[in-house]
Amino acid sequence: MRVMQVTEHVKRRDGASYHRAMEYCPRAREFEFRRPLELAAPGSGEIVVDFPSGGSYLCPHLDEIAPGAILRPVEHVSDYLEGDPTILYGNWDQLPFANGEVNVVLTLAALHHVIVGRGVFYRECHRVLAPGGRLIIGDVEDGTPAAAFLDRFVNRYSSQGHEARFLDRNVEIASIEQAGFRVVDYEVTPFHWSYPDTATAIRFCRDLFRLDLGDDDEIWRGLVDYLGIEQEQHGVRMNWQLAFVRADWEKV
Repeated sequence: MRVMQVTEHVKRRDGASYHRAMEYCPRAREFEFRRPLELAAPGSGEIVVDFPSGGSYLCPHLDEIAPGAILRPVEHVSDYLEGDPTILYGNWDQLPFANGEVNVVLTLAALHHVIVGRGVFYRECHRVLAPGGRLIIGDVEDGTPAAAFLDRFVNRYSSQGHEARFLDRNVEIASIEQAGFRVVDYEVTPFHWSYPDTATAIRFCRDLFRLDLGDDDEIWRGLVDYLGIEQEQHGVRMNWQLAFVRADWEKV
């Protein structure tokens, strides 16, 4: 029997509100979903694990970038599992795959919820990846405007709060490489979330971040003050940034 050291993570918040936002404006985060797939560069027939997948939001982007690749969405939050029977159950400590069964593990905008024991997750990724496999991470780095927005504004205006440990470049690289990977790319990248108008931006962020304690004016002011907004002729762009990491499998 394989014995795992259990990670300690903050319970991810319910998925209904998040999923509602993604259905309402599915292309708002276009770059955020495409960039990690471009880093992974999956080939035809390669298996790409998306964990935690939410509502399998990577699917249309993978179909466009690498139509021959195979997506395997994995989740542990019941709201998403109940809504899509193709999503597999798995957790940070145990992914539902055999040794060396997959080619890419991608985790986007959720790793900051793992407070202690990320090395356990990285070792689990190493286990399920075949030689030549890639671990891809996209998440908020400590000290960025996105981190301040989540720690301060979202924590204040969401009744579910927001507790996190954001990425620290040196700490994260050391932990990933101790698990048997070689980090070949780590870059904090600024980009935008795009909306057709101000009202859509407010509604999307209210649901995505569960900002049930703020009115429209408070939410808009938070987006402007913490992140920055650019008004364009055909819509609204909100500043965001993530660290995108690629780590290649190496034999331990």
